[in-house]
Amino acid sequence: MTLSDNKRQAVDKLLIEIASVFDAEGRPGGNVAAARLRDAANRPFSTAEAQEYPRGLLQRACALDTAVDWAGLVLETAPCLHWENWQGSGLSDNVSSSLYTTELLGPDGHIRDDEVRVGLLVSEAHTDYPLSRHSGEETYFAIAGEAEWVLGKAPYRRVPPGSMIHHPAWEMHGRRTLDEPFLGAWRWSGDLDLKSFEIAPA
Repeated sequence: MTLSDNKRQAVDKLLIEIASVFDAEGRPGGNVAAARLRDAANRPFSTAEAQEYPRGLLQRACALDTAVDWAGLVLETAPCLHWENWQGSGLSDNVSSSLYTTELLGPDGHIRDDEVRVGLLVSEAHTDYPLSRHSGEETYFAIAGEAEWVLGKAPYRRVPPGSMIHHPAWEMHGRRTLDEPFLGAWRWSGDLDLKSFEIAPA
């Protein structure tokens, strides 16, 4: 599948919006992600083959009144992105089947990059993502949907759209959605090995 000029323009706009988010984060990893995203707008984009994608879930998330103003770019570009259920080691099928992710930029992304991973994740309402950790430093930006997040031994806290959620490397963290779906942009910096992902022991 080849991107039309209009679709490529929409993808590039999305990359620039996400770059602006991580530029404002104030961390070195965010600055690198922002720079790589801006550079990616001029690099080849590998499209996904025709596939089922979480259209209804994305539409519900982006229709929320509190969604950020550029959430529509996710809907516009979603059909040409490769979405998959995240099946990290130890993650239950019930949780995995309730969320979808796509890597825009990175070693496995639509745009190849070996310095960062940047992508999108959308999750159904009432999904309890368990405590987990990994080698990469991670930051989420909440595009749509209010969810509860936890880091280390701190209590869960509600986080509205437009917020940043940061997870240092190897720090246990989790997320649970409430009565609405969640859509976010994420970045991994540092060690990008997905095999490092692990669920906290019960």
